[in-house]
Amino acid sequence: MSFDTSRDLRAALVKLFPDFGAEPADEPESYHRVVMDLAPFVTRYLEQGSPRTAEAFGELVSGMVGAGGDQENAIETCLLEHASQLRCDDLLRPHLDDRTRRALR
Repeated sequence: MSFDTSRDLRAALVKLFPDFGAEPADEPESYHRVVMDLAPFVTRYLEQGSPRTAEAFGELVSGMVGAGGDQENAIETCLLEHASQLRCDDLLRPHLDDRTRRALR
């Protein structure tokens, strides 16, 4: 799964995590901005969501890594590299493909 624009990414995240729609985007949209806006809340969203939501989010994350370019860079630098600090690594790991799992820290 890749996205044509950062707004498409935000819309997909709001569909998965409806509360994310309430979080303001205070800077111009970019893939990095969207993932940075999500990062502080992702653990809570995953803990409170269904197993299917976690699976769908894992597919979204793996899709962004697979897309390469700005999408891969945003998801790796703004989420995967900080997953253990955010305490979402164990929640994400089972739902990621092998390539994405290797980027998880």
